[in-house]
Amino acid sequence: MGLLHSLQEHSYTQAVLASPGKSLLSALAIVCLVTRIITGTRSYIARNNNDGPTKTVNRISYWIPWVGSAISFARNIEGTISSDRDHTGDGIFSYRIGNSFYYVVNMPSIVQQIFAQRGNTLNKQNTLEWFMRTTFDDKGASKNEPEAFHGHHHGLSLMLKEDFIHEATGRTVKSLEVEAARLVTSAPWSSPDAPGKEMELWEEAGNVKFNTDGSFEADFFRLVVNFMGQIVIDNMWGKALIKNHPNLQQDMWDFDAGLHHLVTKLLTNVTAAGRRAVSARDRLNVAMQEWHEAVAAKQAGLAASEKWGDLSDTSAIMEQRVKIWTEHRASPVLQRTNDVAIIWGVNVNSNKNVFWMLLQIYSRRTLLSDIRDEIAPYVRVSRDGARTASGLPKLDIDVEGLTHNCPVIKAAFYETMRMHMSGLGIREVIRPVTLRESASDAEKFGKKRPQAYTIPAGATLVMSNGTMQMDQRIFAEPDKFIPERFIEEGPDGKPKVSMRNLNVFGGGLYKCKGRYFAEKEVLIFAASLLVMWDVAPVVGEDIVMPQMGIGGASRSPKEDIRVRLTRRYN
Repeated sequence: MGLLHSLQEHSYTQAVLASPGKSLLSALAIVCLVTRIITGTRSYIARNNNDGPTKTVNRISYWIPWVGSAISFARNIEGTISSDRDHTGDGIFSYRIGNSFYYVVNMPSIVQQIFAQRGNTLNKQNTLEWFMRTTFDDKGASKNEPEAFHGHHHGLSLMLKEDFIHEATGRTVKSLEVEAARLVTSAPWSSPDAPGKEMELWEEAGNVKFNTDGSFEADFFRLVVNFMGQIVIDNMWGKALIKNHPNLQQDMWDFDAGLHHLVTKLLTNVTAAGRRAVSARDRLNVAMQEWHEAVAAKQAGLAASEKWGDLSDTSAIMEQRVKIWTEHRASPVLQRTNDVAIIWGVNVNSNKNVFWMLLQIYSRRTLLSDIRDEIAPYVRVSRDGARTASGLPKLDIDVEGLTHNCPVIKAAFYETMRMHMSGLGIREVIRPVTLRESASDAEKFGKKRPQAYTIPAGATLVMSNGTMQMDQRIFAEPDKFIPERFIEEGPDGKPKVSMRNLNVFGGGLYKCKGRYFAEKEVLIFAASLLVMWDVAPVVGEDIVMPQMGIGGASRSPKEDIRVRLTRRYN
């Protein structure tokens, strides 16, 4: 009893009883300080262990127990990873966030080892299911209907087949030969007071202004991505989709702009961007459900609504995907949410890359001249003077010559992806795996010798593409646009373009299904517009690159850029 009485009478006990709030804050501060000391000491020891052949992965220190690095990630994930990459000097370092442990990879040789692992060691199935549930609101259908879900992904593998690439490329070439001159058409009125034609959807999106001298002004990002989106969607899903849902592209870009709010979930209904994204996603679901039902009815020999026409311009790959959904008796929610994911995925990266690529090239007069000279034999105004139905000049495009004989424009595409794409490659560790740095990478990172790291089962590996692409140890002068970094001499002595340490298409089991078509698609669009159009700033003489927004896969500009466009051939 004496001891109990002494504790009760102790000054600290009395202080706690008198001010429990302050005491609780003091206790939390002590816990945070002790946590920081312990985790900081552990990180220091790991950081300075560069001599042994193996190494315990450096876990980045943190202040708050269990929460770990969650606050830093929420505030600025790429900035956090970049700082810790430079601080540790390691190929792998890790974070604690709640009960989970994330091992971030920032070394090319380790990335290649990850790509080489089998699915029973590393996979991303749970991540895919989480992404579909959180971002596309599939309500767990991807997990609950595995046969249909995997059948759908098998169907996407057809995009790697030569037949699809040939069909999709042919459609794109045929469209661009006619449409390149129609990036901006003509004034929608013969005089300011006279009625005339309506603007095209992409012109409305780009807020086009028609000048009396024959030039045009537009918001370049929205003009380019919507122009390209119109052609891509028409070619793959058929023209009836946008005709029946004219706001589809606006919804797609609103969804994309709020994507990171959907992923964090807590922000979904809090921010304006999050609420817009949810509403846009709902409308996209309706559009893709209606399209699917119309195509499925046609395939079953039934009559679809008249507004869909005969759907004869639907691509073979999309026809096949409808058959797969039908054969597997996929639920409507699985079908429509995955179809929304596909139409978003097909557009979001390529369209933005064309915008950034054009802007980078137009802002460099010498590069612009070199590329125009290089592509001139393969993309040019029709030699026989052919005109489009609207009376504008027509292009002749030799896609094989463009893709195989024009290293500078292809290197400019790779450099665009390096500077303007980000994203995180995720792999769940099913079985413990040991990953080793290469000797050359270890040397680049200033290490005495390459080291090996063992990653435990249950952890998550994160390949931080954006930070690797801007690491000066991997890409010299990363803040500069230098296409030549991807050009080397081939075995025949001719210039050869190699992606080297650029992993934007992923790798291994999860490499992008549409990567071969995507490269041809971007080159065809960019080359056609470079041949047909001059672009200059509305104010000043030089194009100033806009700041990039938050990293997702491909970045959007924080603010659009207003430009003056002039058609080079009339």
